[in-house]
Amino acid sequence: MLNKIIYYLKKYLKYCTDRWWILQLLSIALIVLSIIFKTLLLTQMGVLLLITSIINEFIKSKWKIGLMLIIIWLSIIGFGAYWLLTNLFPTREGTHKEFSERYEDRSEIQRIIGVEIPKFKIAESKLIHYQDFDFEFEVQSKIEFDTPPDLKFFNTLDSICSLPMPIKPNDNSSYFYYGIESIQSCWSKDSINYKYIRSSDSRPKFLHSSDAYFIFEIKKGSKIAEIAYGNY
Repeated sequence: MLNKIIYYLKKYLKYCTDRWWILQLLSIALIVLSIIFKTLLLTQMGVLLLITSIINEFIKSKWKIGLMLIIIWLSIIGFGAYWLLTNLFPTREGTHKEFSERYEDRSEIQRIIGVEIPKFKIAESKLIHYQDFDFEFEVQSKIEFDTPPDLKFFNTLDSICSLPMPIKPNDNSSYFYYGIESIQSCWSKDSINYKYIRSSDSRPKFLHSSDAYFIFEIKKGSKIAEIAYGNY
């Protein structure tokens, strides 16, 4: 059985190496997938396959194909280097776009704060602080609901605010989390003002990192809610 597998593998490899374009398609597919999924390993595999195929063509004395592959290889490496630089050193605009798409999305907000909110539109979204050296940033935004949250919504928040502090919060809890020094409650209330804060969560399941924070504030009867999020 093993000999049969080895035989077919050798046959498959010979088929691929005899047709230079197959290895190129495979390598390009790997690099494209690495860009889509942001996986450096796939980029490395694609480049290694390109180098292997070029060496193979020169060994077979097909120098024209080899030179053509070198040009393709250098072009892809250049594109990959550009992609890596733009991802390793994000711009102000890129950072704002990436995180606003996440934290100003209704489904994501509901997942974080643990309650449903009405449909809304973004009234304002500003990147007010950005420091690329240690990736500090803060975005402040205002959302305007199509209809003001009803009484049931605020009654739910009242119930959440009155929940006792657990000894050990559930990892999936939207209401409590492990802070830097102790267990923290996310929701709080001051008269008719309600505020949600999740900051420096030691188990960053809800936010993008343990240095991240997310703040949601709403006033009873208002159509406007304010959001702030970022990285310390």
